[in-house]
Amino acid sequence: MSAAMMFFRSFVRPALAVALLTGLAGCASSSLTAPPAQKAGAPADISPDAALTTTNAGDAGPDEGGQSTAAAPAPEGDESMAQDKEELDDGAESPAQLEGMKGQIIKHPLDGWTKQQIDAALAKDPAGLGSMSIGFTNAGALFNGVQMPTSEAWELVDADHAWGTRETVDYLSHCLNKVSEQFASTTKMYIGHISGRHGGHLSPHVSHQAGRDVDVSYYYLPGQTRWYATARENNLDRQRTWAFVKTLVTDTDVELILMDRSVQRLVRDYAVANGEDRAWVDQLFDGGSSLPPLIRHAKGHATHIHVRFYNPLAQETGRRAYDLLLKRHIIQPPSVYVHHKVKEGESLGLLAKKYGVSAKAIQQANAMKSTLLRASSDCKIPQRGGVKAC
Repeated sequence: MSAAMMFFRSFVRPALAVALLTGLAGCASSSLTAPPAQKAGAPADISPDAALTTTNAGDAGPDEGGQSTAAAPAPEGDESMAQDKEELDDGAESPAQLEGMKGQIIKHPLDGWTKQQIDAALAKDPAGLGSMSIGFTNAGALFNGVQMPTSEAWELVDADHAWGTRETVDYLSHCLNKVSEQFASTTKMYIGHISGRHGGHLSPHVSHQAGRDVDVSYYYLPGQTRWYATARENNLDRQRTWAFVKTLVTDTDVELILMDRSVQRLVRDYAVANGEDRAWVDQLFDGGSSLPPLIRHAKGHATHIHVRFYNPLAQETGRRAYDLLLKRHIIQPPSVYVHHKVKEGESLGLLAKKYGVSAKAIQQANAMKSTLLRASSDCKIPQRGGVKAC
């Protein structure tokens, strides 16, 4: 494949004629089968330390650095479940223009369905509607999630929090199996957090809420393999790690890949030294044509790779069913998190009153074991309303 074609497939795939999550997730979507695209309008800075201060923050802040294998319960908000007070629309949903790999328009399974038909399906056979990725990756939910299966090619670090959409699980499985098939005696890759079974807040992350984010290990040399090992020149299996990254780029609908710069340098140098087109590799790591790079630096990611996928099917299904899921009390409005710098003398009760949430919700969001607050510490405050009904 020519360098120009690789660049096109990786960065310049045409935007959808209809944004799939307008008013819901605020991010452009993508094709069902096409390789990844770095779309115009994607966040230029995906710093994991960025504070999420508004409900329109977009899909910022994938991680807060380290990852534990135990997750705090989803925060409880004081707000009551939103109710749909309008009558169900009798008309069929207009088709979303899902654009395929070669520009063909692919029909969404719910094209032509009325709200009543979707509501009836939720009542009779909700699983038949498939996975739904709802809202932002940092203020979202997951419905009809799929648990990552076990395999000889990988090991689940925390199976209870390895739930994603069908698209995410299939993409990840494909990439790991392809590396395993390509190279004999490949060591297992570790899979950390994806999402909880129903999405929502997953400590200690900011994202991982909607079934589209995945934390995976690097591939390490024999005898060096373990979860959360810092990747270095003397333990990184550059051949297999590059093969995995390349497969993400060429075979899936990947949105971004986060790696520490120190590891990027090792993988990048390996790729060029082993015959990859330098211009294409440079585009992946440096960006181009006013677009940010697909592979980006994030603090704390020398121990693992963070991958985020576009999920055109699951995101569009979630958009169409969102208000009905709320009405049936199947999901709650996802929470968005604001950050509060604790001042001297402030108490948990004071913050709860100030932000209109329960003290328990703040404790759960911050995995607090006591009610004591430390001055100058950063406290995450859950707020309802990260997603608006259609």
